Amino acid sequence: MSGNDNASHSHHRHLPVQQLLEGEYLRVVRLHKDLNDLSVIPHRHDHYELMLVTAGEGVHSINFRTFEIRPQRLYFIHPGQVHIIHPFDRDGWLILFGEELFKRFVNIHRHEDGQGLLDAYTSYPYIDLNGQLSGIATFIIAQIQTELTAINPDVHILLHYVSLLLLHANNEHNVQHPLPPSTLAHRTLFHQLKQLIEQYFRQEHLAAFYADTLRTDIKKLNSICRSSTHLTVFELLQERLITESKILLQTSMKSVKEISYELGFNDPAFFGRFFKRHTGLTSATFRDTRMT
Repeated sequence: MSGNDNASHSHHRHLPVQQLLEGEYLRVVRLHKDLNDLSVIPHRHDHYELMLVTAGEGVHSINFRTFEIRPQRLYFIHPGQVHIIHPFDRDGWLILFGEELFKRFVNIHRHEDGQGLLDAYTSYPYIDLNGQLSGIATFIIAQIQTELTAINPDVHILLHYVSLLLLHANNEHNVQHPLPPSTLAHRTLFHQLKQLIEQYFRQEHLAAFYADTLRTDIKKLNSICRSSTHLTVFELLQERLITESKILLQTSMKSVKEISYELGFNDPAFFGRFFKRHTGLTSATFRDTRMT
């Protein structure tokens, strides 16, 4: 990197990580306007987060996609996702938990893993609570708070309360944002595809690799992928590459050349054309435009 490159990119920093969980198994935090200074700037989480808004309207961004916030809307945010809440008068609850609790939930409810609200790829990382579900959520949150105040909170009880909330939320997600009917085999294959993309998207940019690894043909895999996302395997892969490109451009001090190599592009100029074709911006312009 040239001296000019160093100077022009010296102001870039890693995004802060919002560590609200503070090493605990589970926390419930009131969603006040002054909750945390990090909320209003781009940040990552080191935990899973259910965000229930009970009052106030505004917007927030998850991985550079903007969503409306409104009363009785429940969001699910994954660790590592880039998040920002634009300031507004608000109230509600944050239910925070780490990998240990989530893995226990998935081990018990394997059919929920990566499905609906818990799918990091979903276009709808939220549900709107009706009166009945709002009452259920309020009750569960109160029970969690009561258990957390015990001298020795029972992690099994806490796990089951969170599991109830996640199961109710995911059932409602399937109602509000239904996917086309599919067989268990197809849902399993699509889940395996998403896991494989997450593991190999930096190195493997061709759809054929994923079809071969899953021992299926690309036509079948594209059909399953389209039914869930309206995208082909190749398009889903490119979307993941663009998301990671945006994250690296705004969270690291690496040069565009280094980022292109990290994402498996041998030619930085090709990476530049790829990024502009999908975003309408050059990588340099995007890097200098902070999320606000």
